[in-house]
Amino acid sequence: MPATNVVASEGHTRREVMVWIEDGEGAIARGVAESVTAAGARVRLAERPGFVQGAEVALRLCFERGAPTVAATARVASLQGEGAAVECGLEWTASPQQRGEIEAWLKAA
Repeated sequence: MPATNVVASEGHTRREVMVWIEDGEGAIARGVAESVTAAGARVRLAERPGFVQGAEVALRLCFERGAPTVAATARVASLQGEGAAVECGLEWTASPQQRGEIEAWLKAA
């Protein structure tokens, strides 16, 4: 799936953020973040995932090509669309350390 730009802090900076979302069964859905905030993220997925709205998921975010990924956990707040047009809304349930990594990236963006 080709990467697109993501809107970071206050809509001014744009960067590519690849996302891998793992459900409770170990299945992984791949996507590209369309937005990342201190509260959560909106991710465009390559296909309909196995998880449903309300599910708790683990994910990895790649903020820079070649950089280590950042781990986080989230609740699936919304899941809309079909085929290659599935959009997943996530609300962070991440630990303070994980939130700190996300917030540091947002401040640097």
